Amino acid sequence: MTNTSGSLTQVTACIGTFPAEVVGQIILASSDLCILVGPDLIVKDVVLGFALEDIACTTWRGAALRKLVGPEGQRKVDLLWSDATVEKTGWRHLNLRTDHADAELPLLVQRIATGTGDSVLVCRDLRPAVRVQQQFNRAMTEMEQRREDVVDLFSPVPASHIPAGAGSKGVTGVLDTRSAQADAMVRQAFDGLGRHSLSQIVAQTARVLEEMCIREAYAQCGHDLAATALLLEMDADDLAQRLAFYQGKP
Repeated sequence: MTNTSGSLTQVTACIGTFPAEVVGQIILASSDLCILVGPDLIVKDVVLGFALEDIACTTWRGAALRKLVGPEGQRKVDLLWSDATVEKTGWRHLNLRTDHADAELPLLVQRIATGTGDSVLVCRDLRPAVRVQQQFNRAMTEMEQRREDVVDLFSPVPASHIPAGAGSKGVTGVLDTRSAQADAMVRQAFDGLGRHSLSQIVAQTARVLEEMCIREAYAQCGHDLAATALLLEMDADDLAQRLAFYQGKP
C-alpha cells in the first residue's frame, strides 16, 4: 500500500495558505454539500455544490440538525457523533428535509471533527443512485409482468377461437413446452440486465416472443397458413415470409 501521509501533510500545509475562494472551490469539487455544525448540533453554515443548486434549504442555517432528519435518522446522527474515530467517522445515509415539506434529500454523510468543537458534514448526493434503483425496480416489475403475459399467451386456445377448418394435429406437443420456453425467454432477458439497456432487452424479447407466438399459432392451426394468418390477423404473404425465415433458422 502506498504511504501518502507525507504528501497529505504537504498538501494540507499548502491549503492553509490558499485564499478562501480557492479553498471553497476545493470543497465544492470534492463534495456535493458541506454543512458546518456546532458542538450543540446547530447548523452554522451550508455550502451547496453545483449538483444541488436546485435544492431549497434556506431553513437549515440556525436549525437543529436533529430537526432536519426524520425519526429513522436520529440514531444515525448519534452514530456520526459517537464513532470511535472522532476525527473522521464512517459514511452514513441521511435524508434531510428541504424547504418543501414533502421533499427529502438523500445524502451519504461523513462527519469530520475540526478540533474546535465544530464538525463538518461532507455530503454526497444520493439522488442519482436512488433514480437508478427506481429504474431497476421498474424494469424488474415490467419483466415480471411480461413473464405473466407470456405464460397467458401460451395457454391453450379455446376451440371456439380457432378458425373453422383448422386442424389440431401437433398442437399438444407445442403446448407442452410453452411454459419452459416462456421461462427461458424471461431468464435470458433478466441475464441481460446490467449488460444491455432496457430498450435493447425489450426489443430482443419482443422478437423472440413474436417468433414463439407465430410458431404456436401455426401449430394450433394444423400448419394451415391461411387459418394462421386469420387467427393472428396478419397478411398471409407477410406471415409466409416470417415462417420461412423462422423455419430456416438453426
